[in-house]
Amino acid sequence: MVSPILIVIVLLFIALSFNIPFARFKIPPIIGYIFTGIIISNIFHLDKHTIEIVAELGIVFLMFMIGLEFSPEKLKSMKKEVFGFGFGEMVIVGGFFGFVFWLLFDLDIKIALIVGSALALSSTAIVLKLLNESREISKPYGRIALGILLFQDIAVIPILIAISIIVNKDANLTQLILKTIGGFLALGIFIIIYGKYLAPFIISHATKTKSDEIFMATVLLVVLVAAEIAHFFGLSYSLGAFLAGMILSETKYKYQIEADLVPFRDLLLGVFFVSVGLMVNVDFVIHNLGSIFIMTVGIMSLKALLIYFMLKFFVKHNRIAIKAAFILSQVGEFAFVILALLGKFNLVDNDLLQKLVVVVVISMILTPFILRYIYKIADIFDKNIQNFEEFEIKPAEVKGHIILIGYDKIGQRIARKLTKAGIPYVAIDKQIELVKQGLKNGDNVIFGNAANKRVLESLNVKEASAVIITTLNEEHTHLITENLLDINPHLNIIVLTDDEVEKEFYKNHNVYVVDKSKELAEKLIQLALRCEIKYK
Repeated sequence: MVSPILIVIVLLFIALSFNIPFARFKIPPIIGYIFTGIIISNIFHLDKHTIEIVAELGIVFLMFMIGLEFSPEKLKSMKKEVFGFGFGEMVIVGGFFGFVFWLLFDLDIKIALIVGSALALSSTAIVLKLLNESREISKPYGRIALGILLFQDIAVIPILIAISIIVNKDANLTQLILKTIGGFLALGIFIIIYGKYLAPFIISHATKTKSDEIFMATVLLVVLVAAEIAHFFGLSYSLGAFLAGMILSETKYKYQIEADLVPFRDLLLGVFFVSVGLMVNVDFVIHNLGSIFIMTVGIMSLKALLIYFMLKFFVKHNRIAIKAAFILSQVGEFAFVILALLGKFNLVDNDLLQKLVVVVVISMILTPFILRYIYKIADIFDKNIQNFEEFEIKPAEVKGHIILIGYDKIGQRIARKLTKAGIPYVAIDKQIELVKQGLKNGDNVIFGNAANKRVLESLNVKEASAVIITTLNEEHTHLITENLLDINPHLNIIVLTDDEVEKEFYKNHNVYVVDKSKELAEKLIQLALRCEIKYK
């Protein structure tokens, strides 16, 4: 038996061998992970089921993070995208491909429609990850893509039910439908209670320990419980995670949760993409290269075309429809589940199933390149380059604001002065008691660890006029300062210290230093309000 540690070493070595050179050419690591899976599958005989379980956790955490960006109010405003465009895409694309496969491959019409529905699904894991990283998810086409993907996640349930009915002819259709509806209602009730009361209560007690490890473990528990409860009610893990994230998006813990979970999520997503590569049989691909190429091009092109024509009649600008259609043209990870079930019950020829699996993988590999050149693709099909769609939906962002790191007594005095002067600011502190006190006082204060670079980015550091750091922990202040300057090298930063060595360090970094042995608050307030920093 091959050592598990050896497998991990080889996996990491191959992944890095791909991704380090790829990074120089700005090729997403997704591609490297999939290629790693392809190579690994031909070296070792792995327990693919275990890897798939770990990989599914990656999708669970991705959907939780997406949920954090979408409050219930925001989701209500997306009814058209989710239930209108999402339903339309599944019916039109699934029906079309079902008819084609019934015609060309002589499949039973019910089986053909299930295959068509599998091909109508797009990749939540890849599309949402790429849209998040490129910050395109708030654009109109990103919003449409998200809405359709959310509906597709829901649509997987009836597809799986349909397979159960075909396989087990004695199954009671009415009972299955009622069970599914009951599952949705039960999950909705649970998530509202869990997200609004139980989860924040647990997290608040975790923050009081002032331990990053305990906070992280608590967040992981919250996500996994939501996912498991959804599965218990017969729904997908990812749907439960998304709903939990959406409810928690309205709490004061949002930014810190996002910052802590991102590395964990990305690591698990890496495992997911490796698991995608494991499904590819290289010998089979070589012997069927021509037919696989034709199927890939045909399916992706027709899918993009169908989605485009569906959206064209409802979307204000043509370019939005073009971009949404192309970004959803791949086939998604849930297709693997459906195709595997069809193969398990011998409902589809094994040769055809193998080809479809490879088509799904290739379409996923192509997706990062489609997103990278999505604007150029839109230019090819629409010469009217007036990017109205870029300005239709813009998240409200504070500009020229002051960031106050530390909501201690000095921070509280500064916050009151800034509020009185009408100067926009945001304060951040990792002590939950101070955050609760600030919220009661009506101050704009959030919970988070400012030493975390992702937390700082969420405060829109690039557009800030100044940052005041009131923390007296020199090591902590060093890290915060370095992260701030890495994000915005020209940022005005004020720190407190009376240590001559520390003063020299900050002098070399063009940071304004205020001696903490003097009258602090008034000096800091004066500097913050003027924002006229003269570096010593």
